[in-house]
Amino acid sequence: MKTSLLSIALTVILGLSTQADANNWRSKSDARLTIAAPESTFVRERHRDGIRTLQYRNKIGALSTTQWPLILRFESRTAVGFAASVTAQEQKRESLVLRDPDGCLNLASLVEDLMLPAFNPDCAGLAEDETYIEVQTEKYDTFELVDNRQTGNDFVRERLVDDVYNDGALLNTPYLALKQDKVTAVGPKTGGPATGDPDRPELDGYGFGADDDFVSLAILVDIGGARVFDLDFNHVPGVIRNIAGFINVVSAELLDGRNQTAITATMHPLAGLFEPIAVFDFSVTNPDYAGFDYLQRVDSGPITAFKLMASVPEESDPPPKANEFYDEILSTYYPVDLKLRAVVVARQAPAFIHDLNHDGRFTAKDVKMAGYELLSNEVEINLTVTHDNLLIESPDIKCLPRTVIFDDLDGDGKNGEPFKCSGKSGSGRSRRVPR
Repeated sequence: MKTSLLSIALTVILGLSTQADANNWRSKSDARLTIAAPESTFVRERHRDGIRTLQYRNKIGALSTTQWPLILRFESRTAVGFAASVTAQEQKRESLVLRDPDGCLNLASLVEDLMLPAFNPDCAGLAEDETYIEVQTEKYDTFELVDNRQTGNDFVRERLVDDVYNDGALLNTPYLALKQDKVTAVGPKTGGPATGDPDRPELDGYGFGADDDFVSLAILVDIGGARVFDLDFNHVPGVIRNIAGFINVVSAELLDGRNQTAITATMHPLAGLFEPIAVFDFSVTNPDYAGFDYLQRVDSGPITAFKLMASVPEESDPPPKANEFYDEILSTYYPVDLKLRAVVVARQAPAFIHDLNHDGRFTAKDVKMAGYELLSNEVEINLTVTHDNLLIESPDIKCLPRTVIFDDLDGDGKNGEPFKCSGKSGSGRSRRVPR
């Protein structure tokens, strides 16, 4: 048998857990997860159903939809070390081992060739008793930037490309069927379409699902493309997508100043990730909506009718007129209040999170009920997000975001879309701090 395991690397972390608990952890768990950014007003601890949650309260914080940091920090005071396997394809898969009761590393579940009896040949015949998370450092991931295939989990990375639409399947890409007989992906940019060819640049390691570098991380948020809906924009209840695949950078500390091993995951959110998907119809002829100028549907919600104060712009109109119109329709649903949660599990996190206790929320309890072993507490933070267009002043046209879609909502076959605006402001502009 041609083995896929060529070498085994182990970095043993010495001196862990030898001093008093300087960080005053309140539980006996192996690790904890915290939010380093965005900054919060205060943190409250809650214990429910055997799960510890750190609730970060962000009373006065305000963010634009992009260009802010989400920084998660995973800390362990019992970690044994980082173990890496290198396959015959020269791909490194790495893990942080949190517990190893028998003192003999046997991580057969980490390597591709499950016929191998043990991670360490000297451990052959011993059961795999290790507790680990699958994680390794990553310099930078983003859409359409070819990922380093020498590191990370190839199986997870191949699921981070855009799906080819398949009717009835639970896909990691949100799709809508516009009335122009066009099925289109919506939400943030995540890379090119799936091709099945591992050498194509679509393998950028960036998209909806578990992250290929921090495979054990789950980030839960119920908004925009993270929600699941059918082609007609009807919400599929009880399921969302894990957005950990949008993590850009993963860093590690062998020992920090508090005698802990730490993993830091950093996300620089891009356009469309923390934005609702809004469908507009400016051709309203249905008598049921008589007296209204346009219809709107946000994140699979009900159709709502509005009167328009600004006029629909023409391409020949000066920028201020278009901006007045764009700002008015965006203001109908921004700012947006949302809750973001995260938890670290043993081995691989789920690509989808189901509301298994039917409480209308997506939490660590749902992850646990799905059979995953939680290795950290849950973190939760409330965020208030305003679209950048509403915060900037510019003499140029402020084009609508990619999450604004024009489609027929009243059944007359028209959507009344204004002229298509593309590009970005190239001259001076200012951004106001929201108050």
